[in-house]
Order: sequence, then structure tokens, then C-alpha cells
Amino acid sequence: MQLVAHAITPSSETLDSLRVTGVIQWGSGEELRLWVDIPEEYAEAISETGNPWLVAMLPMAASLGENIELSLPVDALLLENARGVLAIWKEWYPELHIIDIYCPVQGYAAPKPARTATFFSGGVDSYFSIARRMPQNVQGIPAVGKVDDLLTVWGFDVGVYDETQFRPLAGVLAESAKRLALNHILVRTNLREVMAVYRKQWGPLTHGAGLAFIGLMLERRYGEIVLGSTYPYGALSPWGSHPLVDPLFSTSGVSIVHDGAAMTRIGKTELAARLPETSRSLHVCQAAGLHNCSRCEKCYRTMIALDILGLKEAFSATFDWSAYTLVGVSKVYVGGGLQQIFYTEMISAAQVRGRADIFNVLLYAAKHSGRLAPFISFADWLAGRPVVWRLGVALRRRLLRGLIQKEYINL
Repeated sequence: MQLVAHAITPSSETLDSLRVTGVIQWGSGEELRLWVDIPEEYAEAISETGNPWLVAMLPMAASLGENIELSLPVDALLLENARGVLAIWKEWYPELHIIDIYCPVQGYAAPKPARTATFFSGGVDSYFSIARRMPQNVQGIPAVGKVDDLLTVWGFDVGVYDETQFRPLAGVLAESAKRLALNHILVRTNLREVMAVYRKQWGPLTHGAGLAFIGLMLERRYGEIVLGSTYPYGALSPWGSHPLVDPLFSTSGVSIVHDGAAMTRIGKTELAARLPETSRSLHVCQAAGLHNCSRCEKCYRTMIALDILGLKEAFSATFDWSAYTLVGVSKVYVGGGLQQIFYTEMISAAQVRGRADIFNVLLYAAKHSGRLAPFISFADWLAGRPVVWRLGVALRRRLLRGLIQKEYINL
């Protein structure tokens, strides 16, 4: 796999932006054009190295078993770290490959001006990372660092050409950043469209690499880039964003920080809720662009946590609580394995806070989901097989009929 061309040109699709394009060849001559659109005012921040391209190519190369070739220089620390990432991925997922990387090597680079960025989708993780980095805040949240820029990526949760779903949401996020007195940068990329591994394995493998790719594309601007954690330290398993892997995408000049894994999800929700902007603009839904649908699993998961915390009224502007009921909570499909972690946390929190009503229905939902999970996994396996894939889709639909489950905007 080789980066055969690299160019920066005005974007023909994103207003007032530059398009950074890399042409990547692999296999027996297949070719893809990976691009990132960055606002023109940040032209001086755009990377001149192979660092972001190496990170972007790494999961695809490991999946295909192809070596990586770059003519752009790669930071010596990142090159060393990349070998560590490959070793971890291989241990987690034996079907992946250890590959070699051929490129010019760039020695130690002094850290850039100490600007810090965190990714901003409007969700719990975003507001949690912001809340504990706001200096002299009046909510009593001890600052653990700082934040200067909020990075929003078009092409990750919403399709890169889906103007209808993304533009209104981007406007809300920009207004939130303005009220927080933080700089907001909107970046657009076709990464998940042209590299199938980022589309199909986003959760288990590529989430952290995708975020690091965007952060390092602006590496001349930052000394630190913050990635919100997914799972807490006490419940870690192989996953695409992980405290063992994310920091390995750092270079000698830019630190990638996996943020908040010492906290449970309900703990992060409670802390994030202390920031007034969170109750005004929290957006967790992946089934709709602008508003929380208040009916999918991710919305319900957040609403349950807010209910346990006694914050339903505080978040009346961001969720429609009219259809939220204990019967609905009992119908949430929790899944199995990693998917149950957040609900296990909430079951414990409901018990500690004396919410026996929520405790009982959550316990039922978790047990029922645990019994269903092996059959759902089998249905998903069938759905991935030629000839019988329709049977798998039909079986999954039947098993989940009447349950509240994950829903996504099509990428």
C-alpha cells in the first residue's frame, strides 16, 4: 500500500476550504483518493508530513496484509508507536497482519505552541471533556487541563455528502462553541466512504485512528489532542478507541490523550451536566441529524442515566420525555458483552440512589438482552454471508421486533 500522490488545492465542495488529498494504491493497482477539507484560515496548520497518512493507512494495511510505503517523512516516535499499535491489534484480532512501514524518518520535533483541541459532536463525552477543562468555572469542576479548539468532523457520524442531516447540526454545534467562548473548527473527510475498514470496523478497530488522522492533519497547530474515552478502566476490552492504543498515535510534537477512562459513563454524564451548555445543547442521537429522536437505544441510554441522576427536568429542552416510560426502559435491547457495560453501571447507580423502579426494569432488560444476544450474533453472521444474507436480516428483524435498539443515519 503506497501513498503515490499528495496535494493541497481549493475545495470545490466545501466553501472557503482547502482540500488535502492523498492518492493511495494497494493490491494489484486499485486506487483511492482520500481527502480532508480544512477551512482556509487554518492553512498554516496543515501537516507537511506523512504522520496523518500513516495513521489513516494503518488499519487498512493491517487488514489486507500489505506493507505501507510513504515518501513523506514520518515522526520517529510515531513510527515506533505504530509498530506497537500493530502488535496490540494482532493480539486482539488474530486475523489482522503485522506489516512493515517504509518511509523517511523525521527525528525529534519540539512541541508546537501549546494549543489543545478536543473533538466535539455535542455528546456526553464532548461536554465531559470540555467541562473539566474550563478554567475558573463556577460549577465547581476541578480543571484537569485546558481546551482551545473544538473539532467537529463531517463524514464520521453523518455521511460526507449528507447536507440535510449535517448542516443544521453543525450550526447548533458552532453556536454552542460560541457560547462556551471556544474556537470551533469544522473539518470534512471522505475517510469512512473510501476506506471500507473505517466504515465496517469503526467501533471495534478504527475509531481512535480516524480521530487521530484528523488531529494530526492539523498537527502544526496543536501540542495536545483530546479523544474522549468510551469504556472505563475497570471494564476494558479490545475496542477502536482504547487507552492502550490512542496515545500511541502521538508524535514527538503532538500528544494524543485518551480522556476520562477513570470515570463511568453515568459519572461522566453527571459531571458534564454541571456545564449549563450541556442541558441546552446535548446531542447524542445517531438516528437523526439535528434533534435527539428520544426513541433509539442511544437516546434511551442517556435518558435513563439522566432520570437516575434526577435531571429529567433540566434536560427537557434536549429530549422528548413524553414517551419515556419504565415499560420502554424494559424494552431496550442492551446487547451482550461490551454493550452491557453502560447498563451494568446504571443498574448499580439506580440501586445506590434508591431508584428501585429503574433498577428492576434495567435488570430485566439486561437479562432478556443477554438471552437474545447469541441469536442476534448468529443472525448478523448470516447477514454477512452470500446467498443466505436475507435470511439473516429477516431473523434479526424478527428477534428485535418491539425492542428499542440502535439506529443510525446511513453513511
